[in-house]
Amino acid sequence: MFLLAPFQFDFMWRALIGSVAVGVLAALLGVFVVLRGMSFIGEGLAHGSLGGLALAYALGWNLYAFGSVYTVGLALLIAWIGRRRRTRMDTAVGIVFSGSLALGVLLISTIKWYTTDLSAYLFGDVLALRTQDLVAVMVVLFLVTGFMLLFYRRMVFLSFDPEGAQATGLPTTWLNNAFLALIGIGVVAAMQTVGVILVTALLVIPAATAWQVARSMVQMTAIAVVVAMVSALVGLYASYYLNVASGASIVLAAAFIYGLVSLVSGRRVGWRRSLGMGARG
Repeated sequence: MFLLAPFQFDFMWRALIGSVAVGVLAALLGVFVVLRGMSFIGEGLAHGSLGGLALAYALGWNLYAFGSVYTVGLALLIAWIGRRRRTRMDTAVGIVFSGSLALGVLLISTIKWYTTDLSAYLFGDVLALRTQDLVAVMVVLFLVTGFMLLFYRRMVFLSFDPEGAQATGLPTTWLNNAFLALIGIGVVAAMQTVGVILVTALLVIPAATAWQVARSMVQMTAIAVVVAMVSALVGLYASYYLNVASGASIVLAAAFIYGLVSLVSGRRVGWRRSLGMGARG
């Protein structure tokens, strides 16, 4: 019973549900992260959140709750710097995440020892997910899914034609800020699965894989979600049977799928332009 053997344990069921949920929410966000060229923001928020996690740990606060609030604050600060200070977005990301990462390193250097709570966020350990962690991940998935259901078409329009979206009266600033905030929350949720170092991979790889073969935005979103779910399942099996890190296994599975898709199919040229025209209609 190769396929069923791992799931005789409760922790494997929690790991399966948690990793699939994180994969789905990361894929939903990742579609727009990839299309809008925002991969560096995901990387910056992931590494910048270390400052919040270290601060929460030093003060004895809840890592997940404070980390989420802190990372959302970083996301909004990046948006504010880019908008108010006329600074390029990548420059704003570099400034904010470097400062926050430095804060995290400084605080960790003062901690003589730390428990598995902090190390799980640093390196990821989906097999150690607790019920309360799973509930938190499901809440984030609910928020991301709800946002996409309500604002999907507007986000497509904004992604392909930001000037046109603003001219038509769409609340572009609010949509951008809300999306950045969701990325921040999603990054913290994903850390429990793959850790700070690899979290950007979950945002980028499934969406980048789907981008190569999709003929529409809906297809791209659906394919990205499927790739994320398959990667989570394959990664869990690899972690269980090979006794290797679960987060790294999930990311490597996603990277393998990306490489396989790259080899067997050519990228659809011009589909984004046609999608942009469709979004305006």
